[in-house]
Amino acid sequence: MEAKQKLIKKPVPQSGIRQQRASSWREDCDQTEGPKPEPEIEEHRIDVIVEISDRVKNWIGSVGNAKERTPSQNPWPSIPKVPDQILRGTTPSVFKKFYEPRVISFGPYHHGKPHLQSMEKIKPLCAKEFLAASHQSIEDVYKKIESNIEAVRKCYDRRPTNKYDDETLAWMMLLDGRFILQFILLKGNIQVLREHQISFVQVDLFLLGNQLPFGVLQLIFEGARVITMKDRIKEFGMSDGTSASEMPLEKPAHLLDLLRSAFLGSSRGGDKKMNSKQQEQKAANNNNNTHHCWRMMKEFLSFQCLFQMIRRLFGLSQDNNNQWKTFRHIRELKAAGIHFKPSGTSFLTDISFKSHFFYGYMKLPFLLIDGSTKPKLLNLVAYEMCPDAPKDYTVSSFLCFLDDLIDHPDDVKELRSKKILYNSLGSDREVARIFNEITDALVDFGVYEDVKDDIQKHYDKIVNTWIAQALHDHFSSPWTFMAFIAAVFILFVTGVQTYYTIADN
Repeated sequence: MEAKQKLIKKPVPQSGIRQQRASSWREDCDQTEGPKPEPEIEEHRIDVIVEISDRVKNWIGSVGNAKERTPSQNPWPSIPKVPDQILRGTTPSVFKKFYEPRVISFGPYHHGKPHLQSMEKIKPLCAKEFLAASHQSIEDVYKKIESNIEAVRKCYDRRPTNKYDDETLAWMMLLDGRFILQFILLKGNIQVLREHQISFVQVDLFLLGNQLPFGVLQLIFEGARVITMKDRIKEFGMSDGTSASEMPLEKPAHLLDLLRSAFLGSSRGGDKKMNSKQQEQKAANNNNNTHHCWRMMKEFLSFQCLFQMIRRLFGLSQDNNNQWKTFRHIRELKAAGIHFKPSGTSFLTDISFKSHFFYGYMKLPFLLIDGSTKPKLLNLVAYEMCPDAPKDYTVSSFLCFLDDLIDHPDDVKELRSKKILYNSLGSDREVARIFNEITDALVDFGVYEDVKDDIQKHYDKIVNTWIAQALHDHFSSPWTFMAFIAAVFILFVTGVQTYYTIADN
């Protein structure tokens, strides 16, 4: 009996089937089109539904409404307080000394403080004298101010003005404005004030948090029969007695802004330093703003960009020699053959440098240094840090530039001898200390970068330093120069005599 064997087919595991299919798939690919990448494995994602709460919706709404609240509808510029970034590095004693009024308040920020109450009794008297000189009706002036009281409120921070109703705030603007105009009209010669009070008022008028909107002053003096009122206001802003016609009266935000215009001249700062190519480039950047932002984002996220930023941060970049300024003060520049001359004006923008072979000449504006200089400059710097201030930062950049030049009392002495600085403080060391303290933790915004580059190019030429040093050592007085001329003449005569003696023989 023959045994019949039955072949029983066992089921093949699924893993084996997948391996067989994959191997046959690879063989087919090798025979037809060559090697191909293995098929990608599908990733299974789990969608998570996140519900946005009402609080997050409010946050989103605040972002959408932020752009609508940014443009100010107020016809008059705002009167800011001292910015927080300056207050963080300021002690209470320093704040009271340089940012808080000493004898008189203007506006609501410092109104009602006990140490300022004595001057409140003098304001009505000055208002009465101004009314008599201008032939105005106090009722008409008050009505004009109260009709614009909403514009006045928008100029100030909300909390200080909320303490006063419309009538009180309008009356405050009237008395403060008339006192300011009377003080300007009489050039500070108010009979009821003593000399030290007049000096303090001149400083208090230019404190950042002690300003009135210029629109309020305009409402008061526009109806006054004082022909020279506008010229007096312009002259009051000039620090060196420059004619008022040299500074056009563009409507400022307040008196501190007027003082800044007087320091900068008619150019209003760094706008004139932008040439046509820079203006075209700025326009092109504005037109391609979106593309530029994406390109900058890609560059920033790239490893190479971060690597270069770290190298520059720690001074390892190869192009630092073209960026850093190695000169430190006036004595070093003088040793390199750079001399200083007055520019003829007091405008901070009137700075220039010219290099002539081994000599260089830098022109700087005239600057008066007295007891009011430091508080004025500190408040101008604080004003430039405010959001609504001009964007050129010219005063801050000028102070940083001057701090680079002044490091020692001898530097101040050199500028005094050239009629650039007039020091009424009596001590050159005190002047050097003032500029060093003002620029402490101050950022240089590079308004005068072109001048610094020209100085650096001249300073880097070693030949200029050698020649200038030789001239300083050997020809610093007329007697040494005359002795050199005499020696050259004697050598010349001796040479001629020797030549003819040899020729005769």
